[in-house]
Amino acid sequence: MIDLAQRINPETRQAWDEARAAAAGAGLARSAYLPQLAVEALAGAQRTPLPAPATVVPKGYFVSDTREFIPSLTVKWLLFDFGRRDAARDRADATLFVANAAFTGAHQTLVFTITRDYYAVRAAQGKERAAQKGLETATVEQKAVAARRTHELATVVEVARAERQVAQARLALVRTGAARTVALSALLADIGLPSDTALTLAPDDMATLPLPPASDVARYVDAALARRPDLLAAQGKLAAAEAGVRAAKADDRPTVSLLGQAFLNDGRLRSDGGPWSSVHRPGGALIVQFSWPLYDGGLRRSSRLAAEAVRDAAQDSLKAIRRKAEKQVTTAFHTLETALAEVEAAHAVSLAATVSHDAALSAYRHGLATFDELSAEGNALAAAEADEEDARADAFASAAGLALATGEAGPGPGAP
Repeated sequence: MIDLAQRINPETRQAWDEARAAAAGAGLARSAYLPQLAVEALAGAQRTPLPAPATVVPKGYFVSDTREFIPSLTVKWLLFDFGRRDAARDRADATLFVANAAFTGAHQTLVFTITRDYYAVRAAQGKERAAQKGLETATVEQKAVAARRTHELATVVEVARAERQVAQARLALVRTGAARTVALSALLADIGLPSDTALTLAPDDMATLPLPPASDVARYVDAALARRPDLLAAQGKLAAAEAGVRAAKADDRPTVSLLGQAFLNDGRLRSDGGPWSSVHRPGGALIVQFSWPLYDGGLRRSSRLAAEAVRDAAQDSLKAIRRKAEKQVTTAFHTLETALAEVEAAHAVSLAATVSHDAALSAYRHGLATFDELSAEGNALAAAEADEEDARADAFASAAGLALATGEAGPGPGAP
């Protein structure tokens, strides 16, 4: 189910598309190091009246007609920019790193969500089985009351209360069935399947509990700080922000570019309707351009201040996420320990409740216990079995929560 969800869930696909866009951005930043080549063409006709001395042209002007077609090959190459392109490349690489970390984080979150809701379905199924067993227990108790009633050893009130117990057990079974349907719908939504999809789970696999934490919580905190996707993404955002500061500072430095052009001038020219003069000759130009901004009204200073503010915010965010991770790991660690202890305790309660109910039923059949005592033991048994199912599901969900908190949950088989 996790594999299927990773392939069709829109959130993981969105994270993958964002990672692809970041990879394209990194390629775009590297393209700035290479020259740009372009084929251009200029064609047109122009009729221009021009002034002339009256001693040359009596009317004081002449008309020039021009027709030209100029194809050209142009090259532009930024040779030196004193850190601009390096900063842009580093920022693009950091952005790609953040997108990849987010992609991994989206998968890990999905793994946890599927795992949690899967065991929620398992717990709902277990509660439904417990409710079914409770109905069977209530039916057995009703038959025991009916048998004593035939010998006038049970009162009408006890018969009515036994019937009420059966009706309540049926109601509990209906409610647990509805809860199972709701839990299954949530699981289908997590996977990305339509709500009316027929999904049948494999036989129950909750007999073997997850292993308890292997060491103290500090080890898990250290592991989380080294591999959690949100921490890695925060570090990547800080690196991108630092590159942004370097880029803003580089704007204060000059640039040196090489401009080259090779062209062919195919044109004609005449004056005042006279004969045409033509040219069909190649030409070219090679220019080294030096540019150094001196004054821009504070634009570069404002850009640098904004970049430094973004960097400071990224530093604060990293610290906050680090503290949040430490808290989440510590909570998840102790939650798993508690959940495993609750399973053991709930199982002991369930065994004791079974023995106690069987004894109460036998005693009631022999007139050594009241129906109130038998009914209380039946309710205690149903509650104990439901609590054990909850405890087992909580143990598996807590194990998944610790894996998520430490960044251990696998990112899946690959991109969709």
